[in-house]
Amino acid sequence: MDFRQLQYLTVVAEYQSITKAAKALYISQSAMSHYVQKAEAELGIQLFDRSTNPLTLTYAGELYMESARKILMENDRLTREFRDITRHMTGKLRIGTSRDRASYMMPRILPVFAQKYPGIKVEIFTESGEKLQEALRNGRIDLLLLAGDQKLNQQGLSAQNIYTEELVLAAKKGSIPPDHRDPRFPHIINPKYLNHMPFFLLFQEHVARSFCDYYFKKYRIKPDIKMEFVSNITCYHMASTGMGLAIIPYLTTRLTQPDQEMELLSLEYPVATWNIQAIYRKEAYLGQPEQDFIAITKQLFSREIIHPV
Repeated sequence: MDFRQLQYLTVVAEYQSITKAAKALYISQSAMSHYVQKAEAELGIQLFDRSTNPLTLTYAGELYMESARKILMENDRLTREFRDITRHMTGKLRIGTSRDRASYMMPRILPVFAQKYPGIKVEIFTESGEKLQEALRNGRIDLLLLAGDQKLNQQGLSAQNIYTEELVLAAKKGSIPPDHRDPRFPHIINPKYLNHMPFFLLFQEHVARSFCDYYFKKYRIKPDIKMEFVSNITCYHMASTGMGLAIIPYLTTRLTQPDQEMELLSLEYPVATWNIQAIYRKEAYLGQPEQDFIAITKQLFSREIIHPV
């Protein structure tokens, strides 16, 4: 059985694009097209409907992908179980997280993990939260370090909490008048003053954007969305221009320093927080390296309740 072919085809189905799948797997578009054509020729069926944009699966393609994912996941499970039995600790550990979080967490985690498991190669995948969760469900990554989602259980995923983090309102210093704050707590914004205010936000597929949308709905805020980006750091820097506001994880302020002096306000009281979690598939076999990666991450970050006040 050609496991590479199974893997490549499931990635095409995930991205609904041969070009995007090839880019994600660091192979040429022509090589990816060859794998798709070869599989369809061998099976005598069409897996993808090429008349649609993005690509969609045919009925036969849906059946194929369902079986392919099960085969790949079972192969991964057996490989990990045999690795644990033999104590021959080699192979890969595929971690998904955001670009910003990877730059903060990985320099602290990977040296400790590498010392304990020199034969395990760690691969880091950075994407939006929505795409990373899809990759996790499809078995393309093993663990996900991301802010938790209440729907994880419904999606066949489990999680362990790592640390708690506040989400804050970022603004150029002096751009939020005193009367826009809670009179009892000057470090807290009064949500009613955010209605129709300009904002720089992440695109919809990002977890932080989901929080922003929830917050706006909770306080009946209609934001004036000036621009959307793929990075909280970019939103933070754009807020420093004074042209708008940004809602960001406090972590972002540790990663970069804008040219202008900034002010960080809490969004509500008690403060708005989320849990950064290690997320994995419920049915997945967590071998000793996977368990130790989570344990190391907890040890390094579990006491960090990140907030500015």
